[in-house]
Amino acid sequence: MIEALINNLTSDISLIQKRVEVGAKVGFSNMSRLLETMAPPIFRALKIADLVNMNQIKVNFPAIDAADDTRRVAVQVTSNATPAKIRKTLDSFTKKDNAGKSLLDRYDTLYIFGFCKISPPKVLPAYCKVVDPGMLISLLIDLNDENAIQATIDAVRMHSDYASLHPYNDVDCLKIMLSHINRGAIKHRMIQEGSIDQMTDGLRELMELIGTGKINRNIKSKALHEFKDPLIELFLRGVLDNISRIRAIVHGSNREGCLQWEAVQRIDEIKRAIASSSQEIANKHGIEIKIEMY
Repeated sequence: MIEALINNLTSDISLIQKRVEVGAKVGFSNMSRLLETMAPPIFRALKIADLVNMNQIKVNFPAIDAADDTRRVAVQVTSNATPAKIRKTLDSFTKKDNAGKSLLDRYDTLYIFGFCKISPPKVLPAYCKVVDPGMLISLLIDLNDENAIQATIDAVRMHSDYASLHPYNDVDCLKIMLSHINRGAIKHRMIQEGSIDQMTDGLRELMELIGTGKINRNIKSKALHEFKDPLIELFLRGVLDNISRIRAIVHGSNREGCLQWEAVQRIDEIKRAIASSSQEIANKHGIEIKIEMY
């Protein structure tokens, strides 16, 4: 699922980059503000720094836009990190005040985050790192941490209420759906199932994911109605129908935390049907996953 989440994150970032580029050309003044507010949650998700927006402390704070005083990390955000912009930032960062102190005395690391494009000089001070979204995505891949990727997606999607203009790729979103189907609530036969409440909670999460693309308000995928492939949409509707049948059986047969044997058999049949149809559509779209009950 991590690959699919990364693909969705890349799609979100690409759209915001285009928005920033077009906005800059027509003179929109809110583009820099958008990037400034988006950077702190991204750096926090990557566990680089817990940034505070310096412009909220002092308007037009010199040289940097955000900083973490504890980790001694500062960040300058710009749409295009050109050599001229980088030199200007470094000059301001090292400029001494009346007390003979500069921001370099306060922070050990300076990130210059070029959201759309970077053109770093061949030689940079050791304390300076010029990065773009591609470098940060590479870091996420190296971390191999689904929660960090999800937090970064959430940080970006906060600024992409126009996301319906570029629905996520159907197959990437299907991979995410299948990875959640390929879990205990569906894969376990009832004789292997643990708590009935845990199973129904898992089924509820799966219904929420298919219906809204979210789990507990975290954006994982896209909603059912956003899929363009009619076979994927039909498959997902079938999963929803089958989960509803399981939930109805549980509610109708559950007696003091136990299900009647006939209900257990019926639920296993429905789970087996979900697993079978999931494996079938995975094979159809070349998704490497093995979904079977045990």
